[in-house]
Amino acid sequence: MTMQRTLTIVTLLCNLSMLDSRRLCDEIRTSGGHPNNTRESVSYVNVDCRSRKLLRVPTYLSNNVTQLDLGGNKLSLIRENDFVNIQYLRVLILADNSISRLEGRCFLHLSYLERLDLRNNDVTSFTQDVFVGLKSLRVLELSRLPLTSYPTEFVSYTRELRVLSLSAIGDATIAAEYTRLSRLETLDLNDWTGSFRKITTAMLDDIRTSNITTLSIRNMHDVNEIEAGAFSHMSNLRSLILACNDRLSFGATVAALAATTNTSVENVVLDGTSPTVSAFNESAFCSGFWRRIRRLSVRKNKFSTMSFNYVGCLKELRAFVMDYNSPNGLTPSFMSPSKAFPNLQLFSYSHMTTQSYDENYDSLYCQSRQDRFSVEDYFPAPPAALSKLQEQTPRKPCGEDFVNYLFPHSLEYLYLVDLSLKSSGEILGDYCLANVRFLNMSYNKLTFPSCVTCHMVGRSRLEILDTSHGKLQHVTGNFMKYPQLRFLNLSHNNLGASESDFGETFIHLIRLEDINLSHNKLKSISPKAFQRCTHLRRLNLANNELTQFDLNIRHMSMLEYIDVSENRLFRLSGVFTSKLNEQFQIQTFELNLRGNVLVCNCISVVFVRWVASTKVLLTDRDKLKCLYGDRRDVSVTGIAINELEAGCDVTINQLIVFVPIIVAVVLVSIMAWLMRYHRWYIKYHLTLCWKVEGATTTHDQENWCDAMVLYFMHSVNPCDQGGVARISRWVCTRLLPRAEDKWGLRLYVGDRDDLGGASKMHNFVRGFQSSDKVVVCLTREFIDDSDCMNYLATALDSSKPLSKYIFVLFDDIQPTSVPRRLRQLLLPDSPSIQITWDGVKDEGDSAHDTFWRRMRDALMHDPDQERCRRRFDTIPLLVSIHDNNMS
Repeated sequence: MTMQRTLTIVTLLCNLSMLDSRRLCDEIRTSGGHPNNTRESVSYVNVDCRSRKLLRVPTYLSNNVTQLDLGGNKLSLIRENDFVNIQYLRVLILADNSISRLEGRCFLHLSYLERLDLRNNDVTSFTQDVFVGLKSLRVLELSRLPLTSYPTEFVSYTRELRVLSLSAIGDATIAAEYTRLSRLETLDLNDWTGSFRKITTAMLDDIRTSNITTLSIRNMHDVNEIEAGAFSHMSNLRSLILACNDRLSFGATVAALAATTNTSVENVVLDGTSPTVSAFNESAFCSGFWRRIRRLSVRKNKFSTMSFNYVGCLKELRAFVMDYNSPNGLTPSFMSPSKAFPNLQLFSYSHMTTQSYDENYDSLYCQSRQDRFSVEDYFPAPPAALSKLQEQTPRKPCGEDFVNYLFPHSLEYLYLVDLSLKSSGEILGDYCLANVRFLNMSYNKLTFPSCVTCHMVGRSRLEILDTSHGKLQHVTGNFMKYPQLRFLNLSHNNLGASESDFGETFIHLIRLEDINLSHNKLKSISPKAFQRCTHLRRLNLANNELTQFDLNIRHMSMLEYIDVSENRLFRLSGVFTSKLNEQFQIQTFELNLRGNVLVCNCISVVFVRWVASTKVLLTDRDKLKCLYGDRRDVSVTGIAINELEAGCDVTINQLIVFVPIIVAVVLVSIMAWLMRYHRWYIKYHLTLCWKVEGATTTHDQENWCDAMVLYFMHSVNPCDQGGVARISRWVCTRLLPRAEDKWGLRLYVGDRDDLGGASKMHNFVRGFQSSDKVVVCLTREFIDDSDCMNYLATALDSSKPLSKYIFVLFDDIQPTSVPRRLRQLLLPDSPSIQITWDGVKDEGDSAHDTFWRRMRDALMHDPDQERCRRRFDTIPLLVSIHDNNMS
C-alpha cells in the first residue's frame, strides 16, 4: 500500500513538472504543406523555450513542431530518445546551455532537420555516431566549444551541409576532411580556443581546393596579423569576411590582402579593425586583388582621413559601405565618389555622429545572437520591389550643368542615416541624383523636406524615399514631384505642427503605393489629399491627432489597408462608411481603428450599426471599445442598436426644447455686447434722429457754422464767466475774436453755444451736424477724458471726410504718445490738417502770425484744394512744442 502511494505521488509530480514546462514554453502556430510533399495541409508549431531554466528536453512536444528553441537553459545531457516524437523538426537551437555530452544517435529521428545550433556549450568531443540521421542538415553551428581539434565526425552524415561555423583551434590547420563536403559554401571561424595570434597560410592549406565560396573569420580578439598571401590559391572563394577582429591593423590587413593571388574574391568585409585611428588611402588598393573587388565594407575603422588619388584602383566597385567610422562627422564630400568609383551603385554613409556608435555596431554585428554567415548580412539589401526594375528603365544623364557632380550616374541606392543632417544640402548640395532609386535619410534632424532632385523634376527615378525619425514640420508640393515614387516613409516627424491637411502635396505621386505618416501630429487630412494616387495600396496614419477622417477613396481600386489607430476619432462619418461598403464588397480590405476615443451615442448610431454588419475587415473588431453613457471601454459590437436608438428618441425631444432656449440666450448676449461696444455710435444716431431738429448741411440755414471746436471744457461757460481753464480761455480769448471778428466766420463753441438743460450728446450732435469743419484742440486733458475721445471717435465714424478735420497740437502732445487710431491721423501723409500752437512765443500777437495764417487758410479754403496742395507737401508740419507758460 505504501509503495502504491509512493508511485502515485511520483507520477503526479512528474505530470506537474511536465505541465509546468508546458506553461513555460510559448507556441506559435503556422500552416503549410506536408514535409513529404503531399497535398495535405499541416499546422506547424514553433516552440520557444529559451531561458526557462529547463533541466532536460520537454517530452510533451507534438510531432508537428518544426522549430524548437531550447537556448539559455540548464541542459547538460542530450539523450538518445529526446527528439523521437518530433520527427518533422527543421530548426533545433541548443546554444548557451551547459551540455557536456551528447549520446550516440541522439539526432537519429531528425531526418528533416536543416539547422542545428550547439554554440557555447561544454562539449569537448563528439562520438562517431552522434550526427547519424542528419541527412538534410544545411547549417551546423559548433563555435565556442572547448574542442581540442577540428571536429570531423559529422562529415560522413551531412552531405547537404552548406554552412559550417566553428571556433578556431589555435593556429592548427583546418581539417582536410571538409573538402569532402561537396556542397559546403560557407566556413565561419567565429571566436577561438588556445593561443591564436596570426592567420597563417598553413591554416588554410588543406581546404584551398574546397568548394568554399565564403570564408568568415570573426571575433578573433587576439589576432593581430595576417600573413601576406594567406588566402592565395583559393580559386572558388568569392567573399572574404574579416569582421570584429579589433586588434588587426587596417592598413596592414589591406597590404596583406594585396599579396593574394589566384582567387576570385569580389566581396570583402573589413569591419571593426584598427585599435587606433587609421587613414583610408586609395593608393593601398592598387594591386590586382583589390582592382577586382566589387563590394567593400569598412565599418567602424576610426578613419581620421580618406585620401583618393582618382587613379581608378577601385573602379570596379559597385557597393561601398563606410558606416560607424567617425563620431566627429567625417564627411565624404572630399572624396568625390564619381571619380574614385565611377561604377558605384550602392553607397552607405550612416551612423557617423552617434555618441555610442561603438556599442551600436557591436550589438548589431559582433555580439548579436544572430550569427552573420553570409556576406549579404554586411551590405544593405536593395528592396525587393526594386530588383524587378533593375534594367527596365535606362539611366538618364544629368546634363551639362552637372560636370562636377559628387555621385556617379550609376548610383542607385544611397543610405545617409543618422548623420544629424538639418538639410540635405549639408552633404548632397546640388549634385545630380537623377538615377537614384532608393534614398534613406532617416534618423536625421531635417526640419524641411529634402529636395534632393528638385532640379530633375519630372525626370527623377526615385522609387523609395525614407525621411522618417526626423523633425519635419511640413512638406511642399515641389518636394513631391517624383513621378516614379512608390514608397514614401515620413513617420516619426512633427508633421501637422504647421500644416495639417496637405492640400495638393501628393498630387504628382501618381504611382504611389505605400505611404507611412504615422507618429506625427496630424490633426486633419484633406479628403482630396490622395485623390490622384490611384495605385495606393497601404496608408498608415497611426499615432496622430486626427479627430475626423473622411477620405475620398472611390478612385483607389487597389487599396488594401488603412491604419488610423491611436488617434482621436469619435466615429467615422456615414458618407465614408458607405464608400467603404460600396468599394470593398468583394476584395479584401482591412481598416485599423484600435486605440481611438470612440463614442457610442445618438450621433454614432449609423457607425455602430456599420461596425457590427460591415464586410470590411476591421482589425480586432471585437476589441473595439467606446464611451457609452457613463461607462467606458464598452465593446462596440456588444451594444444593442435598439437600446441605443430608444435612448436617442428621448434625447432628441430634449434637444427640441433646450436648443432654441440656448440659441436665444446666446443671441441676446451677443446683441448686448454689440450694443455696449457701439454705444456712442448708437447714441449719436438716436440723438440725430429723435432729438435734433432742424440740423442741416446747407449754408443757407441760420444755425450753420463754419467749424465746430472740440476741446476739453473745464468749467461751465468760461467765456461768459471768465473761466480759468487754459484751453477754454484760449478758445474764447484768442480763437473766437480772430475767426468771427476779423475773418467773418462763425464757430460752434461748446462753452458758449451749448443749450442749457440738453444732454451732452444732444449738444454734440447739434454742433457737429451744423458745422462744415471740425477743429480739435489736442491736449493731454482731452486725450485722458473718455467723453472727449468718444465724441471724436463718433465724429470720425461719420461720413465727414478727413480733410475737414483740423488738429491743433498743444505743448505736451507728441504723435508717438497718442492712441494708435489718432496717431494715424497725425502722420504727415494724412488727409487731415495739423497745426501746432507754440506756447513759448507769447510776447505778442505777431509771434503767432504763421499759426493764425495757417488756421485762417484751413478754415476758409476748400478742402479738396487743400488736399491737393498737401499731397505734394513732403515737409512734416508737426513740431514738438513745450508750453510752460501759456497765457
